[in-house]
Amino acid sequence: MKLTKKIRSKLGQLKFQHDLKKIKLKREVVSFEAAAKIGLLYDATDERDYEVVKAYVKQIRANYKKDILALGYVDKKVLPPGQFAQYGLDFFTKKDLDFRMIPKDPIVINFINEKFDILVNFNSGKCFPLQYIAAMSHARFRIGRYDKKNMHAYDMMVQITGDPPIKNVIEEIQIFLGQLRNQRS
Repeated sequence: MKLTKKIRSKLGQLKFQHDLKKIKLKREVVSFEAAAKIGLLYDATDERDYEVVKAYVKQIRANYKKDILALGYVDKKVLPPGQFAQYGLDFFTKKDLDFRMIPKDPIVINFINEKFDILVNFNSGKCFPLQYIAAMSHARFRIGRYDKKNMHAYDMMVQITGDPPIKNVIEEIQIFLGQLRNQRS
């Protein structure tokens, strides 16, 4: 008997709520300037989004000398031919989720346990596996797009209306991070 996506999602939400109660991590505001290690989450199903994030990672490394890791979720069973893991750019797919749609791949578990100074989720909150990772992350400071249903997943949320391209989301969050830095300096 095959479980429907709706049932799987409901079971995942129940597990998610259970796991959230166990998290006891100290969170704090960390400015972009003070951050040494940054984690990024995004939906990598569209290869163009992967290319934008790849360019952003390269830019941050070159201009700011930050240790940055990006984890993309590809909503398919296998990675498309043009997408492959590189230094600092990892992926997981549908086959890396358990029956409750919770990520189980060691790459994801390591990402969750990584002690990032800042974790940014560029996704709109509609992707449950990315939401789960953001909420469970051991990052000191978690930033995501505003969504009333996902307030538990972030320490700070950025209001971005509509569903703009990831390039625009990155620009908006980068502006926010710059303002945060200026306020703390």
